[in-house]
Amino acid sequence: MARVGIIAAMFREVHPLVRNMEPLKYSADRRVQIYQSKNAVIAYAGMGRDAAKAATRALLSLGEISALASVGWAGGLNPGAVAGKVVYPAVVVDSLSGKKYPAGGDGGTLVTVQLVAGLEEKRRLGEQYQGDYVDMEAAAVAECAEEAKLPFRCFKAISDAHDARLPDMNQFNRDGKFSAWRFIAHIAVRPWLWRVVSEMSKTSLDSRDALCRELEQWITESTQHAAISTQPASKVGT
Repeated sequence: MARVGIIAAMFREVHPLVRNMEPLKYSADRRVQIYQSKNAVIAYAGMGRDAAKAATRALLSLGEISALASVGWAGGLNPGAVAGKVVYPAVVVDSLSGKKYPAGGDGGTLVTVQLVAGLEEKRRLGEQYQGDYVDMEAAAVAECAEEAKLPFRCFKAISDAHDARLPDMNQFNRDGKFSAWRFIAHIAVRPWLWRVVSEMSKTSLDSRDALCRELEQWITESTQHAAISTQPASKVGT
């Protein structure tokens, strides 16, 4: 039976999900980490489009997949995107090409960009695309799903509000990997950042946990739907 494929950027975005899954010891792409269970495969390779595509392609190479989902943290672009909220965008927009991908959600537009968006960039993205959320990976996963002719979904946890005043997070990104130690060293000598970073950290973890609970439900529902659709017609509805 086909499994759902879930693409994140970082381990800590999906930790509650993968802790009971089996890690894949060998991957053709050394950047990619993969966990799998009977019903799902989860892959991550870092932040950004290239990493997301690498993770998606590695995941698809493992066998039959029934749907692909881009998951993890995203930033808010308007007051309605409250930090800590789990959202299900209806549309994902690639800021490079302008292409729009249906995401199967209940509302809102997520814009995928090249770099972590700061305060002014968030304002611009919200105005240009009528966007609600921003990330760095979803459009790449959506593109791979379209190429593979698979349904695409997007589940995001809002880590920072549209007006959050944070340091330039791009300086802590090295080839798609977030350097936590460089970030800690940066804020350690800037006490005016301690409170906002502490609040964002707690909110991010709470929203991550809620996101993973939603994903568990989606995996279960997708598995049940797949089981029903593969039953002989004479047995469906009995």
